[in-house]
Amino acid sequence: GAVVRGSFPAALSMLRPAARRPDLGAEKIVSRKYRFLWMGNPKVASRSIMSALQEADPDAEIIRDKNVSEVYASYPEARDYYSFAFIRHPFARALSFYREIHFSHGVYVEQRGHKLEKRQRFFDRFHGLAETGCFDDYCRWLNTPYGSDAFADRHFLSQHVQIRLEDGRLPDFIGHLENIEADLNRVAKHVNVPVPALPTLNTMAGWQTTPDVLNVVRSEAEVDLTEQNKALLRTRYERDLELWMNHRSITATVDSY
Repeated sequence: GAVVRGSFPAALSMLRPAARRPDLGAEKIVSRKYRFLWMGNPKVASRSIMSALQEADPDAEIIRDKNVSEVYASYPEARDYYSFAFIRHPFARALSFYREIHFSHGVYVEQRGHKLEKRQRFFDRFHGLAETGCFDDYCRWLNTPYGSDAFADRHFLSQHVQIRLEDGRLPDFIGHLENIEADLNRVAKHVNVPVPALPTLNTMAGWQTTPDVLNVVRSEAEVDLTEQNKALLRTRYERDLELWMNHRSITATVDSY
C-alpha cells in the first residue's frame, strides 16, 4: 500500500522488519539427569532461573538462539521430558522492557569514554521504536505492525508464542513470576531436582556503574500505568493476559495493575 501511494520512505521502512521472523530463540535448558526442558521467557527472571537450574544440575545444557524445534532436533529425547516455563503479567513485562531499552546500563552506557551503542543498534532494527519517548508512545508502537508478533524480538514477543512447544501445545507446567519461588519448588518436587534459592540477577540497580547514574536512571524510569496504556496493552497482549489470569490461581490479580 505504501508503494502504491508513492510513499517510498514508508515502503523502505517496512523492508527491514519484513525480512524478520518472530524471535523464538530465547534460552532453554535440557537436563538429561532430571528429564526436564525449561523454556526461557525474557523479562521473567530468566537469568535467575537459569542460574538456579544450573546449580541444581551442573550437567544440564543451556541452549541459546534456537527455537524449540531446533532443540528437539538436537535432543529428540526431550520430547518426552517434563516441560515448564514462567510467565509474567503482560503490563509489568512491557514496563520492564521499556525501562531497559530506554534507561538501562545494559543497553546504553558510557564506559571509559566509549559509547556502547547497543540501544541504537536495537532501535535500528524496529522502525519507529527510537521515537517512543514515553511509555504511552511505546504502548501505541506495540499496536502497530512494527511492534507486532510478526517481527517481534523475544523481549516483546507475546509470551504465549514464546513458550509454545513444537506442536503448538503449552508446556506441562506454567509458573508465574509473581509466585516464582513456590512455583519453582513445585517443578523441583515433580522432577526430583534440588533447586537452591533463586539469585537476584539483572536488576536495574545491579547494572549501574555509579550512584549518580543510578539516581538519574531511577528518576527517569518512573512510569505510571495509565488507563490509556493499560487499554493499549490489553489489546496487544490479550492472549497473554488470558493465559496469566486463567492458567493458575495466584495471589496477584489483574486489579493489581
